[in-house]
Amino acid sequence: MSTGITFASIIILLVVKELNERYKKKIRTVIPIELILVIFGTLISYLVKLHDRHGVSIVGPVKRGLPSPTVPAFTNISSLLVSAITITVVSLCLNISVAKMFARKYDYKVRSNQELLAYGLGNIFSSFFQCFPSSGSLSRSMVQGESGGKTALIGGFSSVILAVVILALAPLLESLPMPCLAGIIIVNLKGLLFKVTDFAYYYRISMMEAVS
Repeated sequence: MSTGITFASIIILLVVKELNERYKKKIRTVIPIELILVIFGTLISYLVKLHDRHGVSIVGPVKRGLPSPTVPAFTNISSLLVSAITITVVSLCLNISVAKMFARKYDYKVRSNQELLAYGLGNIFSSFFQCFPSSGSLSRSMVQGESGGKTALIGGFSSVILAVVILALAPLLESLPMPCLAGIIIVNLKGLLFKVTDFAYYYRISMMEAVS
């Protein structure tokens, strides 16, 4: 059942995205198929009881509300220092590479120092709410990009929507099927996966260029 839902989600997404691309000059607003799929997938899952009757994985209980701010404990700094440096280096390299990929796609420049400052301030602020280390998400960035988001404004908009969901609408997402989310991620990563074929082209030119 889960496999069937995943394939059905992928087919629906591919068909609607193709229609959006083909008729984008005739229609002013593209069809938000990801949002529609989430809404209808959740509704069908709730009504049909996909998890209870067919064992389909769902999001499950989502804790409502935000944690209260607390001062981080500084007693564990020495034991966390090496891990913190490793996470910082890996996250920054991934973030810069993703940012440059989108910069080439949408024709803008990336300032590495500004990126580092933004992630640093974001992690300092989130530490008071006991959050995990934050960094850019490749899958989420691809989903936002393929959904039509091209500027930093989409990040602020999605943050507001996410806050509303966490504070008020969290119980409504409990029945959301995980296969629907998997289909959304797979389809929006399609373009990135096809870029793997570019490795052979760059390797023939220069091995260092292919690695970079």
